[in-house]
Amino acid sequence: MPLYKYFTDERFANAFIRKGNMRFGSLASYRELEDGGVRGDPKDATLHYEPSEGIEITMVADGRKLSGTSFSSAAQNMFVYCMSSELSLERAAELGPFCVEIADPDTIVARLRARATEASRLDYAAVVCGETEYRPNDKIPGADWAVPERVVMIKPPEYASQKEFRIALPLKPDATSDDECVFVSIGKLGGIARLHRF
Repeated sequence: MPLYKYFTDERFANAFIRKGNMRFGSLASYRELEDGGVRGDPKDATLHYEPSEGIEITMVADGRKLSGTSFSSAAQNMFVYCMSSELSLERAAELGPFCVEIADPDTIVARLRARATEASRLDYAAVVCGETEYRPNDKIPGADWAVPERVVMIKPPEYASQKEFRIALPLKPDATSDDECVFVSIGKLGGIARLHRF
């Protein structure tokens, strides 16, 4: 399945094709970005469960039962690269008129994983990718709430039109970062990428 990365500036689209330059944004930066919900989302990578009848939680330690109206869990310590599974004028109007079509997204993931080193604070070996799930608040979260790699792929249903595909690059368990983004270069993508202009 091809994927599509939209850019507002043709220079960045060309740098992606010629050098594999990728800008991974932190989840915190996407939560704080105020752009009318185009790229920013205050609920990004947050699993929120709010059934109409409320919820009851049983404490494992002592069996006490607690009741509430909702539950939230947020993924942390990850950087994400967002693409779309749709080539369209609508996406271009929202995200930028220069769109790189990636014919083989698995190549990008493989190149990222090949960057794994002991010295890096980024856990390239643990890169995850997939289509974003647009989940309503009344859907039972199951075990997803405890798995950051799943939570990072979940957004509220009001963003479903984005048809987003994500690559998530976590920090290693003992690493921390206040960076808004990290830049990674994975080499030429000319054989698997081509530019569309809208």
